[in-house]
Amino acid sequence: MKLFTSIVASVLSICCGLVFIVSSVSKWPVLESFGWTIVENTWLNWTAAEWLARILVGAEFLIGVFFVAHIAVRKLAIPLSLLLLAVFSIYLIAVYRLYGAAGNCGCFGEWIPMTPLQSLVKNAILMALIFGVYFLKDYSFHFPYKRWVIVTLTLLCLLIPFLVLPPESIYIVEKDKSLHQALPLSLLYTSPNNTAPKVELRKGKHVIALLSLSCHFCRKAARRMHIMKLKHPELPFYFVLNGDPARLNDFFSETKANNIPYTLFNGAEQFTRLNHGYSVPSIKWVEDTTLVRQPSYMSLQEDEILAWMHP
Repeated sequence: MKLFTSIVASVLSICCGLVFIVSSVSKWPVLESFGWTIVENTWLNWTAAEWLARILVGAEFLIGVFFVAHIAVRKLAIPLSLLLLAVFSIYLIAVYRLYGAAGNCGCFGEWIPMTPLQSLVKNAILMALIFGVYFLKDYSFHFPYKRWVIVTLTLLCLLIPFLVLPPESIYIVEKDKSLHQALPLSLLYTSPNNTAPKVELRKGKHVIALLSLSCHFCRKAARRMHIMKLKHPELPFYFVLNGDPARLNDFFSETKANNIPYTLFNGAEQFTRLNHGYSVPSIKWVEDTTLVRQPSYMSLQEDEILAWMHP
């Protein structure tokens, strides 16, 4: 009977560990998006969210290794796993209350799409299995230098997500310079090949993003601006998009930036004149027809824009 109980406990532990490992590894390709989702659904700022996303993914991997390797199961793996599942479940409940049951919660990245409700059920089942492991038997391995192995594994697992995709906040970003340059916004309204914006961008304060539909970093900028606009609908964002119109659906599907008005503006020469160059994404703070500031998408901060709008 004891042998049977040990085998069942060992199998359950390995199954639980594999779930945590798969959940962690599946988030690595979309680690940046996971951080954005945290910003979108919590009060955390961009820097805190991107660091927390990597710590959570590393913690998932660490817990999975402990369960699979039968190391410190009762002392560390079980309490940490239950705490992490409780945190994720509270987060999923908040997402469900805000956005309903539709969409992929990202618990298994893009590998296994799950709605918030499906993921809550998954968490409940996983917690039941973990309690089963706890009550069956303590079968953790004991060996020399076990404490050092645990410390080493903890450091390695927590560092992996930071090595796979370092957070953008570790990079030094130059402070935006104050500018005072004329911007030929009339090109948007006089081009014979493009539809003029319905918004009058030549008057007042606007943050205009010139983006290419095929540019990966432009999509990152658009997603960041979408989240800012969700939290602060008063932000005067506007997109000027360049590229094949057939890419529009894919662009907005990835960036979710349907809450920001846009103009499709094609014509390489005119787009370059409007952009003051070829580099995209190009984000411009504009007052009337004057370019005031030109931050990168990484240095774009909503509190600075709000302060500029209402000095």
